Amino acid sequence: MHKVAPFGMAMLFILSQLVGMIVAEPFKEAGFSAFPEPDNPMNIVQIFVVLIVFTMLILLIAKYKEKLVKYVILIAFFLASISIFQAFFYFVNETLASLLALITAIVMLILLIIHPEWYVIDTFGIFLAGGISAIFAISLATKYIILLLVALAVYDFISVYKTKHMVELAKTITSDNLPLLMIFPKKTDFSYMKSEFGKERDAIYMGLGDIIIPGILIIASYMEKGIAGFIATLIGALVGYSILMFQISKGPQPGLPYLNAGVIAGYIIIHFL
Repeated sequence: MHKVAPFGMAMLFILSQLVGMIVAEPFKEAGFSAFPEPDNPMNIVQIFVVLIVFTMLILLIAKYKEKLVKYVILIAFFLASISIFQAFFYFVNETLASLLALITAIVMLILLIIHPEWYVIDTFGIFLAGGISAIFAISLATKYIILLLVALAVYDFISVYKTKHMVELAKTITSDNLPLLMIFPKKTDFSYMKSEFGKERDAIYMGLGDIIIPGILIIASYMEKGIAGFIATLIGALVGYSILMFQISKGPQPGLPYLNAGVIAGYIIIHFL
């Protein structure tokens, strides 16, 4: 199980991208766009600001009201998931989409509160990550997606190696068994509910952002070049992932510098070479 874990996490990454690929075109046709003007550069500024403000807010709350963090993140996760699930259910039944999305989000919230095991978190994470990647892929011009990936890779590097606040955020998330990451166990008897981040290397953890952010360019490349664009960028991301897995044995690593570099390289190869 220990040696299988990196491949298991890679499969979760691939499944999320497949979900994003499948729903991207229907999402676009149905008008599920995050921004009305994909070519507006302020879109990526808005994403970056929201990300930083949310991270700082969580860390600030954790410092003074640690028990409150769990509920703030769960409420934010619940509210965001309603919109994503609504987009999925729109194609099942347009009339009932909002109701079905609300019911699914409530069931998810209950499960995350009473039984936040790794397989529960991963199941919802695959669909949410894929859906979010697809929505941003159809909402941003490709040149701004690449710029966003570069900026977030730099931010991830600084936040792990320099300020180290992303490591603190990871500890906060895992200590409360929160769902902002994907988990694949190294042991068959692993329990996320009983684990402690950093103490035992009994699972591989990957933040949802490490799946969503490179996934935006993977899905955008699919929209431009079809299955060839999807495969090229996905392979690039998996090469970056392989390097990340080698480095992670040394301790916590920023995922985006490796993943984003790989997916951008794949995009360049399929589009310009």
